[in-house]
Amino acid sequence: MTVPMSKIRDLSFKTSIYGIEERIVLDIGSCYLKCGFSGEARPRHFLSMFLSEEALDDYLGLNPVHRQHLGHECGEICNERTTETCRGNNPLEYSELYELDMMRRNSRGQTEQERLQILEERLSEYLYEVYFKYLLTDPKQRKVIICESPLAPIALKQTIAKVLFDKLQVPSVSFTPSHLLALLTTGTATGLVIDCGHLETSVLPIYSSRPMTPFIRTTPRAGKFLSTHLKQLLRDKCPISLVDNPTDLRIIPEGMLTSAFLETIKTRLLFASPLIINARDNIGEEEMNNNYRDVSASTEVHVEVWLEEEGARGILAIPGWIRERASECLFNGDEDAESLTDVILESILKAPSDLRRPLISSMLLIGGTAQLPNLQNRLFQEIKRSLQTNPRWRQLSGLADSVRFLDDLTITDKSAAPSRSPSHQSVMDLDPAATSFVGSPALGGSSMSLDPSSAASREKDRRAKKSQAKKAYQSSGKVFMPNCRAWIGGSLVGSLKSSGPEILRENFNGTVPDWSTAGVTSTAPFSGSAGGNSQHQDPTAATALVASALAYSY
Repeated sequence: MTVPMSKIRDLSFKTSIYGIEERIVLDIGSCYLKCGFSGEARPRHFLSMFLSEEALDDYLGLNPVHRQHLGHECGEICNERTTETCRGNNPLEYSELYELDMMRRNSRGQTEQERLQILEERLSEYLYEVYFKYLLTDPKQRKVIICESPLAPIALKQTIAKVLFDKLQVPSVSFTPSHLLALLTTGTATGLVIDCGHLETSVLPIYSSRPMTPFIRTTPRAGKFLSTHLKQLLRDKCPISLVDNPTDLRIIPEGMLTSAFLETIKTRLLFASPLIINARDNIGEEEMNNNYRDVSASTEVHVEVWLEEEGARGILAIPGWIRERASECLFNGDEDAESLTDVILESILKAPSDLRRPLISSMLLIGGTAQLPNLQNRLFQEIKRSLQTNPRWRQLSGLADSVRFLDDLTITDKSAAPSRSPSHQSVMDLDPAATSFVGSPALGGSSMSLDPSSAASREKDRRAKKSQAKKAYQSSGKVFMPNCRAWIGGSLVGSLKSSGPEILRENFNGTVPDWSTAGVTSTAPFSGSAGGNSQHQDPTAATALVASALAYSY
């Protein structure tokens, strides 16, 4: 009897609830929190942060205008924060959980201490929901693996550890680089990981499971930058017409362009254009938009919206060239914010010369913005074009033929890969016994060869074909979603009982290990633990352990 795959997944989920060996894997991003158990193939839940600044003030009881909520004072954190009534009539909007620069005052005039307090309260609420609403497990019995960005603020890491240890009483916490975890899901230990998230895009070379942090490069051209550019295009180029009066055109209201609305348009309608249009020097933005409009063949999309002031329905017309060319801001850089192509090639140029070819031939694109349709193919074209035409990258021009993404099946792979369909296979491939015969009666022959030399040559040919088939399938394609790669790597590492440097609850003093802090010496990229005691393994042994486990699983 054949068991459906859905039933197998359900069984694998149920077994991890009752044991305590599986670790909790958390990927805490600025916009989404992914959670689940180690050893599973995907996160169990995604938690999004949809709060406007006004609703956030009501959520935390910081808005002096709305002090009364359901008849009680909100001087402290409101216990009924999760109800729609407590949040007021303000529309829920997208608000980042944290920002990269937490030391300065933000646009609302909050100091670092005030922002950390808000972060701690919001993070406590989300993690309570993770443990007691979604995962239904006791936090005191399970270790935690945190997928962290190498450039995450130390104050953020300390706040996460403080909430987990002081409020949830977890036994231990391990911070592990998300770039390294994502690379482990491909079965390789060397590559160039490009994390295109919401706040920034970071490029980190990794060699033999060692993050080469001095060569990391970042740019603010990521999801938030794309949303800002899309907002400007919608405001200037997309009029709204009333359903009852199509000829009455008006500018889109500013209150409608919320972050949640922009996120919806971005994820459902935008894609990266496969065509590259070279921008001439001293060309204006308006002229460039006209060029985009002339060459675009994309369909215009009409979105039905509700106009609050008129109390009527309206139609927002989004031209096809905006859907196709809004993402051009990711590939057109300047001195303040370099393009994705420039930060990738700059990171490769900073690396040692003998590592450049292995890195550029093993690139991996991850992150939420990486899910933009056709982004990886367009980035592939941009990198090759820059290597061949841009004088800035003359030293890397010889690597143009080696550009490749790990999860991309190239034309060479597809043509070299043997067909899996029986109708396209020869009789020699289908019948193992036929490989012992030359001129077999089944093939219309009349004699059988017993010559040892011919048998040896056939064995050599068979091994060559097997090696060629294995080489053709060295890329398995897009098995995992880009936004889940880091979490899946944490799940893999947790199932191997390995992780980053562990922080035990009884040893936590408010500080966390970080590569940028002085006095922290972490000799191994992974450390195993047994019986609750943190033990640092030898670097070579740890890498060999992970590599052997990956080879076995693949």
